[in-house]
Amino acid sequence: MLTGIAPIAVFGHSYGPATRVTGAPGDNARACTQCHATSALNSGTGSVKILLQSGAFYIPGVKQRVAVQVADAVQQRWGFELTARLNSDLEKSQAGDFNPVDNMTQVICDDSAPKPCASGPSYIQQTAAGTRNGTKGSVTFQFDWTPPATNAGPVTFYVAGNAADGNGTNTGDFIYTSSVQLAPAIPVAPSVTAGNIVSAATSAVGTVAPNSWVTIYGSNLSATTRGWADSDFVNGGMPFSLDGVSVLLNVNNTPRVAYVGYVSPTQVNFLLPTNASAGTTNVQVKNPAGISTAAPITVAANAPQLFTLDGKNVMGIHANGNLVGKASPAAPGETIVVYGTGLGAAAPALVPGQVPADALPLAALPQVTIGGAAATVSFAGVVAGAAGVYQINVQVPTTAANGDLPLIVTVGTASSASTVITIQK
Repeated sequence: MLTGIAPIAVFGHSYGPATRVTGAPGDNARACTQCHATSALNSGTGSVKILLQSGAFYIPGVKQRVAVQVADAVQQRWGFELTARLNSDLEKSQAGDFNPVDNMTQVICDDSAPKPCASGPSYIQQTAAGTRNGTKGSVTFQFDWTPPATNAGPVTFYVAGNAADGNGTNTGDFIYTSSVQLAPAIPVAPSVTAGNIVSAATSAVGTVAPNSWVTIYGSNLSATTRGWADSDFVNGGMPFSLDGVSVLLNVNNTPRVAYVGYVSPTQVNFLLPTNASAGTTNVQVKNPAGISTAAPITVAANAPQLFTLDGKNVMGIHANGNLVGKASPAAPGETIVVYGTGLGAAAPALVPGQVPADALPLAALPQVTIGGAAATVSFAGVVAGAAGVYQINVQVPTTAANGDLPLIVTVGTASSASTVITIQK
């Protein structure tokens, strides 16, 4: 499957194995051991796994990222072949369409020719570059799979993985097989009502700001449950949809699309674009089955809210990285870091749709009170590598009393909902 040199069709190659070696019905029962390994199929200590972002489901017509991980602690060259079959015809059918996302994989048809395939199943497998000779322990291959456009019933992925020793021969390699069945997840038109759009930090209803996380509660919002992953970012840009779910905005009569960070049947978290205008904004959830009715929210330049651990106690950390809380309270005079969203513009301005690479300061420092007393803010800005998240470095007043004290952040004329911080001298 990986290391053969002679260009004979029945043997495997580093540039891709022969077809029908996945272990699927109708494929060679020995999988890649017909050309590789000195031991039986699945006899090594490694494995091949099919990794699915949204679980063992597919939404008809909605592209999803699939990963294949081949692992073996003592091996250092890698290959795989995967096929997708309709359960209604596991031997001869093709379920959906494969597309490489990099130079590590390629698609071939049942007759070993490249796409497009006239008939029969197709296969995605490694390229010569994908073998990554010398990489020890494991590798992961990623590619996109677009399911059938309509409900085709259950679909099964079959995969064979080759964990090779990289010695240039077909001996000493271990072959592993695996499969997973995907059930169709059929979307239903989403429903959202006014008042069910809140701050993702505090679940408070009210004004929100550009570059703030917002939560929508409703029903039938998504057929799957997951947050965004690295593979959802295209050229570094945050995703506008997850599993076919998007959030549509209408800002001052101008259509916009938000960035979607989490979806589930009852909840969607989205990030307002950094350049969203102030004013009334209509929000709709769209999935493959339909669009919800519009629900209004109010956007302002600043609308600070602090993240909490439990809806009440502020999310803060000590200088040593430990969480502030009942078991580890903050001390008077100590500088801690608290986190929030919606704290306003940074200087320089953020690039719309991009996760900030640096911890950029806010254009204006917020005011913080702890127990009603002013607290000194030494830094406030966006968190590097985290979209829509701000940090505030704040010193607890030296006069702060012991106990649970309210902590409030104000930016301009906008104040956060009251949260609690535990203080102990």
